[in-house]
Amino acid sequence: MTIKKIGRNDPCACGSGKKYKKCCQLTETTKRLQMSPSVLQDLQRAIAYHQAGQLFEAQAIYQNVLKLMPDNADALHYLGLIFYQTGDSDSAVTLISKALAIAPTYLMYSNLGAALQAQGRHDLAIASYHAAIALKADYADAYNNLGAALQEQGKLAESIHTFRQALALNPSDSSAQNNLGNAFLVQGDLSKAVACYRASLQLNADNLSTHSNLLLALSYYPHCTPQQYLDEARVFGHKASEKARPYKHWPSFLADRKEKKLRVGFVSGDFKIHPVGYFLENFLKYINPEKFELVAYSAQLKADELTARIQPYFKQWNIISGVSDELVAQQIYADDIDILVDLSGHTSKNRLAIFAWKAAPVQVSWLGYFASTGVSEIDFLLTDAISVSETQGNYFSEKFWYLPETRLCFTPPDSHLMPSILPAEQNNCITFGCFQNLSKINNDLIKVWGEIFKALPAAKLILRNKQVSCLEALESLQQRLTRVGITPERVTIAGLLAREEYLASYAEVDIMLDTFPYPGGTTSCEALWMGVPTLTLSGDTLLGRQGASLLNCAGLQDWIAQDKEQYIAKAIQYAANTELLALLRANLRAQILETALFDATRFSKQFEEAMVGMWAQKLSEAGSA
Repeated sequence: MTIKKIGRNDPCACGSGKKYKKCCQLTETTKRLQMSPSVLQDLQRAIAYHQAGQLFEAQAIYQNVLKLMPDNADALHYLGLIFYQTGDSDSAVTLISKALAIAPTYLMYSNLGAALQAQGRHDLAIASYHAAIALKADYADAYNNLGAALQEQGKLAESIHTFRQALALNPSDSSAQNNLGNAFLVQGDLSKAVACYRASLQLNADNLSTHSNLLLALSYYPHCTPQQYLDEARVFGHKASEKARPYKHWPSFLADRKEKKLRVGFVSGDFKIHPVGYFLENFLKYINPEKFELVAYSAQLKADELTARIQPYFKQWNIISGVSDELVAQQIYADDIDILVDLSGHTSKNRLAIFAWKAAPVQVSWLGYFASTGVSEIDFLLTDAISVSETQGNYFSEKFWYLPETRLCFTPPDSHLMPSILPAEQNNCITFGCFQNLSKINNDLIKVWGEIFKALPAAKLILRNKQVSCLEALESLQQRLTRVGITPERVTIAGLLAREEYLASYAEVDIMLDTFPYPGGTTSCEALWMGVPTLTLSGDTLLGRQGASLLNCAGLQDWIAQDKEQYIAKAIQYAANTELLALLRANLRAQILETALFDATRFSKQFEEAMVGMWAQKLSEAGSA
């Protein structure tokens, strides 16, 4: 493309949406430096590339400028910004810190804060945002970033207040509106979250990330019907398609396939310690390398020990963080991928827009999401018959492809912990537990719990989640419980623990109470592993039936309630049968290991058959066209 000199009134390269002259225009220090016209021109050219999203081209020029002028604060800053945008926060912190030592600006402090936040160094990030605000008291972007850092620390009330400060300074800040919605979502206030996302989209209708956030919230918003959700998802899909130029022919699609393995690509930002990672790791090792080649497209650079364990199962490992949808689609097409699988849906770090390019002849939604993506270029939703029936097909843009037993296969924890004896035998009372995020613990659910605890006056409750580290969130939860008669002396509310300690804490619980309409996934599997049954309420959506699918596969069909009254009745019934609970606790792990929910060799064969079946169907459709 032709690169023009960036103008003072052009949008700034940093992506703030502001004009260059009001945001990242070259610092006074750079202006005072004795630079040759060619170096200044190079710097302007790099910024233009940066602005156009051509990060690698911009990076090369910034680096050349720094060879000639190692102390050029702008080149250091912008190069650091590119490293941040592509996931290398360590290099970003180093470079932006050097720039700050030369010519500090409020923007540099704010971007340093973002890089520190990406490293998980929240206290330092918050200090950096405050430094930016000290230099520019009305700097709305710094307040927005500060709010995000506070939210990650679990300080939800402070984060909400800070986002509102950002909006008071700049009411048209779509990012702050979106982030305020995120804070309300984590807090469990779905109505306010949805309102914020809609307000953000009114300010910036083309922001697909915000639209994904809205769809995520709507997927378990009780006032959103399945048809309303699908209509909104199709709007997202239409936006994604408008920005894409879908491929229509693939070199090897109709070629002789006798010697060629099926190449299956996975797109995700969660190849790490994350629920998606936990459901991937167990079965990947059993995929037949003689018939399949797996290719990963990771939407983030950050890696951990789980990443290291699964990486060898992939023939190729590609980092797509910071790379445009078009370039990623070109790479997928060049990689000759036969089946492309999205593992994110509308969750964080998704790259659904890539699928609008139709870079592979078969495209599939699986694992990380629980509703329609709305992207018409995705052919299939990989699921099971308990999770979603054919009668619900009108509420999905994808066609259903059924796995025979379960859509999920969980990786057993790497732990030597064994199920404990039943706590009720020592406590002389039943202890219920729920380790779900606060956003799932809604007032309708708490009202149902109140009926259970009214019938069982000696029963106790243990709640555990990250969000209760916020004092205001904790107090609000306690008040909501008290209003239905679950008084503080009957409840233990605690934050997250390291995984080994977390698993050990199941020894304190007799029965897990699942949430609705958004049931557990990972937590339910972990509970089963530790011998603790979960009581779930089966809904009428893919999301609402997740608990039912898991328990059906585990052989615990009697633990699936069909309505609130049955949920209450079953909780009371099982609380009175400690003999059954003790027997379950002793045998549940052995029982589930025989099912496809935990048996990776069994699940992997079913997954392979699904991939071959999808491929054969698309070939058949192409041949008859």
